[in-house]
Formats: sequence, structure tokens, C-alpha cells
Amino acid sequence: MALVTYLPSSDYAAMPWRNGAGVTHEIAIDDSPGESEAPFLWRLSMADLAGDGPFSEIADVDRILVLLEGEDVRLTIAGADPELLAEHESIAFPGDVPTGVTMAPGSGRDLNLMWDRTRVQGMVDILNIGDTLQIEEHIAFAIALGTSATIEVDGDEHVLGEQDALQIDDATTFAVLDGEVYVARID
Repeated sequence: MALVTYLPSSDYAAMPWRNGAGVTHEIAIDDSPGESEAPFLWRLSMADLAGDGPFSEIADVDRILVLLEGEDVRLTIAGADPELLAEHESIAFPGDVPTGVTMAPGSGRDLNLMWDRTRVQGMVDILNIGDTLQIEEHIAFAIALGTSATIEVDGDEHVLGEQDALQIDDATTFAVLDGEVYVARID
């Protein structure tokens, strides 16, 4: 049976980006040390985008970003042509290469799953009503992307408020009963 821990968005810890160019709201982290230069095993966070600028470069880290809000948001990764980000779609990229964002005036927000590429692998899915997922990883997170979501984990229902999360340890089955849900898994 899964161990499920509710993580309300009001409890996410706000902290400045490593480069000081923005604010991150940390949802969960495993900062156990390893032999690489990565400062954590994995980290799940939500970042406010206040305008154009660089992302922090983090050695030995890979990441998947999902745009929650923002218009005409484009990422330039390692000098490649800018990639337009669609709302609620993911983009994976190395966290230790120069990456910058441009966007329409205003603010935006994204979800970031980052991990030490020498020790683990991260995966992200965006699920809608009726979608199911077999979770084989030891740890996963579910976050409501809309105003709320109802999910079922191993037969038990859980209701999430907007951008609230569940940490799911040792689950086997996951289903979305209502809403749109971001699921991050660490293997």
C-alpha cells in the first residue's frame, strides 16, 4: 500500500534562484550527497518567471520543465534556436548548459523536476480525467494544474487544491478522476 503525503502549495518554501534572477518555490527535495557536483539527488520546484533572463546552471543536473502560465515563453538551450513552450507541455534539457528565457511582458510560472544524472532519472507526465498510470518508481509526486484535481492512488481518493501536491511512496496504480495533473517520477 502506498504512503501518501499531502503537500499544500501554501507550505512551499520560497527561495531565490542560484543566480538571483528569480524566485523558486521548493515543493520537495532529497539533498543527500553524492560523488557528483550536483547539490541534490533530486528537487521538485515551482518557479516564478518575471521576464527575460538566464537560468541558473547546475552541474551534473538534468531537468524537465513544464510551463504553467505565461505567454510567448521561449527557451534558448545551449545556443540552439529558441523553443516556444506551450502551456502544460514539458521540455527536457541539461541543467548545466547556458539556458535563457524570453517571454511576453508580464509574469509566468513553471514546474521543474531536476535530478543528479549520475544517480537517478526523472520522468514527467501530464494526465487528464480518465488517464491511468502504473507507478513502478519508489517515489512520485502529483500536482493539480487547474483549480483542483481528484486522483486515486491504490484505490484511495485524494482531492488537491490548485497547485497542491501529493508525495506518493511505493504506489502501484494512479488514476485521474477529475482535473489535470502533473506527475513527476524519480527512478
